Amino acid sequence: AHRNNNLHSLVVISPDPAAGRAVEGCQAHTTLDDFKAMEGHQFALMKYGSSEALDHYARRLVQLIFQVFPSMQDAPDQFVCIRPGNICLPTAATLLADRIQKTLDVPMGRIVRGKALTRDFATLDSAEERAKAMQGLFKYSGPQLDAATAVFLIEDTVVSGSHYVETQRVLEQVGCPLGKVHCICIASLEGLSAKTESELNELYFNPRHPDIAQRLIQCLKDVTENSDPTSRQVKFILNSLPEERFGEFACAFAKEEPEFQQWFLLAAPEDGLDLKYPETFERLSASLKQAQAKADITIVGTPVASLPSPRPQRGATKTWAPSAAQDGELSPRADRAHGASCAADFVTVYVRLDELHPVQTNSVP
Repeated sequence: AHRNNNLHSLVVISPDPAAGRAVEGCQAHTTLDDFKAMEGHQFALMKYGSSEALDHYARRLVQLIFQVFPSMQDAPDQFVCIRPGNICLPTAATLLADRIQKTLDVPMGRIVRGKALTRDFATLDSAEERAKAMQGLFKYSGPQLDAATAVFLIEDTVVSGSHYVETQRVLEQVGCPLGKVHCICIASLEGLSAKTESELNELYFNPRHPDIAQRLIQCLKDVTENSDPTSRQVKFILNSLPEERFGEFACAFAKEEPEFQQWFLLAAPEDGLDLKYPETFERLSASLKQAQAKADITIVGTPVASLPSPRPQRGATKTWAPSAAQDGELSPRADRAHGASCAADFVTVYVRLDELHPVQTNSVP
């Protein structure tokens, strides 16, 4: 198991663009500054759960998958899409995987994550720290795998590759040869510090930006329809804002509808984030309690402080839901030939990257 085993990315980001010609399975190559200029805003929105941005990148990844696996049109049952590990709340990568699996209509396997990390993975400085954090964290759940099945893990970014390497080990243990394990991702960060991932994540969501409170409120409203907020959104709000900016967010949060406030606050306990960040969680909870007391109501019949564990499925209980994506849903399977025809659209979106250092994608029969 290793980082670059069958790794296929839309773009490779590295200090030296010329090195991209030697990287297998990538569509284009660029520097960090160029990627920030061309994709940074939309990429950050995707990482923080924007439905529209997730749809955009899911379509790009579907196109890449058809280029890597041209036989998928004729034999879709020979492939398994692997949803990456999370605790309970969705992540950008799990939301991408859900969209892609629905579009391709192939079997879905899941990496089950057994515990929360004590630190934000994007802030871990070294490959050694990341590898150690991942040991024993995953298990596989899904269709039986064998030597005839090609599996592809969906990721947003690959930096040190710790998630992917641990996933390979788990899949190999359940019967899938490493040669049949692939990773499909948006960006592969090569020769860059692990902190670069955190830098990209916060390009639009700078915790010190004067408009960060409104940006966060809006990104919560832009999440996928009938979804929870992402773990990144909840962690960032509860843990990453300086005092002044958190105070501004708390004030803006208190002005939102009580249903919206509870939708967010109900999510934090699912990943244990109410206990991990009790002070900021309680400060946000206080505004909801005040709204409930003023209106003499209890939303969904359960005060935030006494949530059951495990909590019922959100779709059956919550009264506030984010709006649907503006550009519509990805259609299930639709026309498999559409995946191949979309390649021209990819070139349009990434034309500036292709002009820099285009790289031929390798296909897998």
